[in-house]
Amino acid sequence: MSMHLDSRVVRILRWLLDQDRPRSTAALAADLGLSQRVIRYRLGAAESVLQSRELELIRQRGTGLWVRGDAEALAKLRAELAVPSHTQRVYAREEREHVLLASLLWAAPAPTSVEKLQEILDVSKASARRDLRRTEEWLERRGLLLARRPGVGISLVGTETALRKALIQLIVESVPDDVLAELCLRRFKEARLVRVRVPAGLHDYLADLPMEASARIVARCSLTGTLEEGNSDLVFCVYLAVMATRLAAGRTIALDAGQHRSLADHPVSETAAAIAGAFEAEFGLRLPDAEVAGVTEYLLGLATLSSAERPSHHEDLVDQLMEHVSERLHPTLGADAELRRSLALHLERLAVRLRYGLPVHNPLLHEVADRYPKAYEVATGLGELIAGYFDATIVEDEVGYVTMYLSGALERSRLLPGRRVLVVCPSGMATAWILVSRLQAELPQLQVVNVLSSRSYQASENLDVDLVISTVGITGEGPPVLVVNPLLTPTDVRRVSDHL
Repeated sequence: MSMHLDSRVVRILRWLLDQDRPRSTAALAADLGLSQRVIRYRLGAAESVLQSRELELIRQRGTGLWVRGDAEALAKLRAELAVPSHTQRVYAREEREHVLLASLLWAAPAPTSVEKLQEILDVSKASARRDLRRTEEWLERRGLLLARRPGVGISLVGTETALRKALIQLIVESVPDDVLAELCLRRFKEARLVRVRVPAGLHDYLADLPMEASARIVARCSLTGTLEEGNSDLVFCVYLAVMATRLAAGRTIALDAGQHRSLADHPVSETAAAIAGAFEAEFGLRLPDAEVAGVTEYLLGLATLSSAERPSHHEDLVDQLMEHVSERLHPTLGADAELRRSLALHLERLAVRLRYGLPVHNPLLHEVADRYPKAYEVATGLGELIAGYFDATIVEDEVGYVTMYLSGALERSRLLPGRRVLVVCPSGMATAWILVSRLQAELPQLQVVNVLSSRSYQASENLDVDLVISTVGITGEGPPVLVVNPLLTPTDVRRVSDHL
């Protein structure tokens, strides 16, 4: 009998069938990472499934929960639950964002369609778009931009190094340490915790990560316990597993000559070379020189990827920077906690680069400088404050990264002006509002300032708009005009995007 259950009920059933003794609902909630309220809400559905298999859920105060029934029926239900099914995937908001990010990052740099994301999340297209907007801020903090290409899909723009760091950070954030530790010891199919602790939408991605092999490399190179405190051994295993997966897909990192030379000459590179040898022995893949340099960079602590973030060592400087931003860009940004966090983390990484004399390269420098000129101007002033604090020269690439943090804060606060457009239709309202709704759905960055009939448009003067979008041809002087179908076809969307 096929089951049509939401993913949380499936996780609860798997957990109940895995227990060899009575356990409390509090233990169930803790193991699954869900609230006791969610557990109580879905326990009835789980019990109904058990009853349909002639199994009984025993609830005994002071003892806990357990499943009682025929051994053959228990084994049959376990087998059904072990096979991916057409269950309704019900996620909390944070889980949805993790699944969405995983879909984008694992596919990158290839595009992904909104329809595919909608299917993965099992939500409406509008909900998928809302979730996408929430993930942009997370991606921007890690040097990645979300590019919407009408007719093509959604893709991530950024370096392979940035993509890998984002993948590692996502895994560390979304997968509990005890699950990662279990995956280092046994194959994914044999792991028990992953089935109950991790949302179903992440299972396929984790199954592809060679965590066992990565753990053997760490053990072979005697690195266990020699990295930073906390969960860094586990994070380094994730780093190696992600590197192996991306290399197998033909994705390699690139470093500029100065950065490569600085890393190759550093004493830590000897340890990185040993890791490269163990990597080749384990995976049969020889690491290119740039990848070995990337391992050196990681070991120097440039990838700050702990699940518990450290306090900043430069709070006084961060206070100065936030005050400067508030005065020069916008008062509300002085209270932006996300901007403060981004600047503090960047200063930590900058301190390491300066200490070891490592160069930095920002491939998006010219793009962000052109797109956000005011933010770039303010970031240049912040660069002077940073240079004075560290008594060092701050290169333009660093200013580019600061510009990205500032522009992200402006986007979050909706302080950046959108492109102003005017909509024109022959007789005015009927077809016009269809077109307006399509524009708002497909090109939310546009600001529709007015809707006019063609006659009213001809009588208007000094129109302060960037573009006129019309369903009929318009002659005469004025802003540029694009003629589109009232239903705004995919071709129309591409034309408008290309023009802007």
